[in-house]
Amino acid sequence: MRDLAPIFKTLLKDKVAPLLLVLQVAVTFMVMVNAINMINERSKNMSRPIGVDEENSFYVLTNLQGEPDSLDVRLAEELLQLRALPGVKGVTPLSALPLEGFGRAMAINKEPGKEKAFEHGAYYATDEGVVDGLGLSLIAGENLSVNDSSTTFLDGHFVSTNVLITKALAQSLSPEDWRLAVGMTIYLFDTPQKVKGIVETMQGPWAWWYGVELNVISPVTEAYESIRYFVRVEEGKRDEVMQDFLAHLLKTPGRIIEVSESIKALKAKAYQEDRATSRLLLAVCVGLLVVTSLGIYGQARFSVNRRKRQIGTRRALGASKGQVMRFFMLENAVVSLTGLVIGFIAALSLSEQFSQHFGLTPVPLPYLLSGMAALFVLGQLSVSYPALQASRVEPAIATRSA
Repeated sequence: MRDLAPIFKTLLKDKVAPLLLVLQVAVTFMVMVNAINMINERSKNMSRPIGVDEENSFYVLTNLQGEPDSLDVRLAEELLQLRALPGVKGVTPLSALPLEGFGRAMAINKEPGKEKAFEHGAYYATDEGVVDGLGLSLIAGENLSVNDSSTTFLDGHFVSTNVLITKALAQSLSPEDWRLAVGMTIYLFDTPQKVKGIVETMQGPWAWWYGVELNVISPVTEAYESIRYFVRVEEGKRDEVMQDFLAHLLKTPGRIIEVSESIKALKAKAYQEDRATSRLLLAVCVGLLVVTSLGIYGQARFSVNRRKRQIGTRRALGASKGQVMRFFMLENAVVSLTGLVIGFIAALSLSEQFSQHFGLTPVPLPYLLSGMAALFVLGQLSVSYPALQASRVEPAIATRSA
């Protein structure tokens, strides 16, 4: 500890280089822990289950032929044919798809006539076979039945019926016990909808939306000129069945296949920006760590070369190699810890700003502490070789002329 006094004296004498190094360590730490927190947030979002059978499902966006008043009959006939195809476990018409980027957002209220929405979520118009057809997990209440279902041309949310909701929405409606949401009546544009059952999850059409988990599933099929078919197949037969499914659809004159894609590919596409951002943030972290490590190494190497005669004098006065090496390691530790303390404060401030303006989770304390430990160790490793070189300076160098 007696080395601290000369260390502080040296640092105060040469203010610029140590100050720049302190700022470099502080900025690296501040950016690194917040970037890692953002990467972790995105990783959690990307790993969330969307609720449906992702591995064995695909969807097709196509058209229905016929007059508007006969589209419901045409849809019913086509569904019978498609569901009879080999390898098909279910074909479900949907007004939108999870993570598709297109859909219908709804104001959800517990009472009619409210100007301010109690909650916001996505609305799915489908049929009564949606649970088995998509592979959803019903965790409370009852499944939909044929008696609940109906068909309309558009705007199925104006039809009052029994509906399913997601667990996240149930928790919002009944925080004390989400199961009590079964039997409640919710209102979509003042149209009453009775909650018949609760599914574990079925994500909304927008991955970035705060209400991605707060959704309503209604057994009101919308027979419109454009229709989405969600197709669930037997395990391992997705690609094969998709080809047969599309071939069958194209037998109809005037058929247009706008999109055909697996649900797994749809999910990957929905999060491609998040993956790209995570890779960029990771590259920034690695770059900052490399630059900081080189900065510490360069400053230590410069300091050793400049103070060789001083080191030689200490060695001539009896300082051991270990004491010389420990001096430079301690000197770097003082600079690094100063930068880390400043960076800790700055990281908390930046994290708070991100939380307020972008809704990100504040950086957890373990991230901050782990980041400090990792950066401190990196600094000590970076200075270890220059410190070793300093310990090898011979005492005789003190007697040489400059």
